[in-house]
Amino acid sequence: AQRLVDILSQDMQRVAAKAPATFTAQVNDTQKRLNLLFDHLNNEELVQPATIDQLTQLADSIQAKDYAAAQKLQVEIQRDKTEECGNWMVGVKRLISMSKATP
Repeated sequence: AQRLVDILSQDMQRVAAKAPATFTAQVNDTQKRLNLLFDHLNNEELVQPATIDQLTQLADSIQAKDYAAAQKLQVEIQRDKTEECGNWMVGVKRLISMSKATP
């Protein structure tokens, strides 16, 4: 799970550094939501190992700038693992969109 956290954190920092001031609230909210996911992973609660594997694939897709694959995985996780998804999933979904829009 550490790799997942590292990739999402690095990409969030990249996006935050380049985001226009008008997006500050959205960036801050996304960071807060990702931190919820990181807390769940750190405490080994809610998110199951199979879902962590899928999220790591999603993070790899973001890192490779394969946003279509990342979005597909995000939709699958949200559809199939609803009980594991909390407020953090909005942050993951938003990071994909913001990352795609940030050169």
